Amino acid sequence: MSTLSTTLAQRGKLAVAAFAFSAAFLGSACGPKYPKCEQDEDCKAGEFCVDNMCQKCRTDADCSTGQACNAGACEDIPGYCDTNTKCPEGQECVANRCQSPRSEPLEREAPAPTAGCQLQTVYFGFDSANLESSARDVIAKNAQCMREKNMSGVRITGHTDPRGTEEYNLALGDRRARSVEQYMSSLGVERGKLNSTSMGEEVARGEDESGWGQDRKVEFTQK
Repeated sequence: MSTLSTTLAQRGKLAVAAFAFSAAFLGSACGPKYPKCEQDEDCKAGEFCVDNMCQKCRTDADCSTGQACNAGACEDIPGYCDTNTKCPEGQECVANRCQSPRSEPLEREAPAPTAGCQLQTVYFGFDSANLESSARDVIAKNAQCMREKNMSGVRITGHTDPRGTEEYNLALGDRRARSVEQYMSSLGVERGKLNSTSMGEEVARGEDESGWGQDRKVEFTQK
């Protein structure tokens, strides 16, 4: 090969190398093609490079008031407000949200004084659990008192005088309590509000007929 040919070949190789270098340099200088990016400067003014893509926002702080950053775009927050004028009619702005106004709790009137009724004791005849007419009247008043005072429950306790065995008196006191409970139920008092029990002669105090008459009873106690 002649010297001239060799020289031309060398010059051609140099030109190709120079072209390749220039292309690489220019490509590097131009950066990634929009909207791809490597840094914020690769994006348009006001945009941000997020995950190598130009986006309108990176965080909520990049958005206007009342907007949030969602997948790189600023979107209006539903129901957002900063004044009542931005809310629909009948709503008000509370904590930057349009809400229906809360109704103020009405002041409750003080309950009318309850009549001073008291649960009264029912008395029985000797060795009896039968309800006399006077006992029925007392039970009816107690049932009415429970309703007036809205009592949640009453304990009905049967008692006896000290005569007789302990076992017999416990059974007699139980019959008296159940007799009263049954009659109150017939007057409309819920069974679930009544609880009957017997004390028998345990708290008897009488020493003669006058005192024993006070021992033969059923007492009512509000639970």
